[in-house]
Amino acid sequence: MKAAVSDFGSKDFFMTVNANFIRLGQDDIREDFLHIADKVIMPGDRITLIGKADRKARSIHLNESDFLEYRGTFTDGFHTLAVFAVNGSAPEGLYESFFYLDHKQLCIMTNYGQSATDIQANEIHVLEEIK
Repeated sequence: MKAAVSDFGSKDFFMTVNANFIRLGQDDIREDFLHIADKVIMPGDRITLIGKADRKARSIHLNESDFLEYRGTFTDGFHTLAVFAVNGSAPEGLYESFFYLDHKQLCIMTNYGQSATDIQANEIHVLEEIK
């Protein structure tokens, strides 16, 4: 993975062309509920869309078989990250992350940290539990 690396609260923070990742230990993640769009998500929820299906440029829209599993939040004292495991996995403690601005707006650093993109959280799709 080609990425620019920075520090975020003494943790390695990686910025790729269109995603952010942070290396965390399990004890670093606060298992908080999080209000996004019109739902409150909890750790373990599997997300397939944040934004709007027809606005891909300002949305997080995953392929049909993929999902982001919400794990909780991490803060450096100034900024809060929403922390997700890609397809439920976080190899070597590497989690996809989004800056949490409020329940309607997330943000990611793009182009290796040279710019940012806001995610308009108009909708969120949570996969139903398989029973």
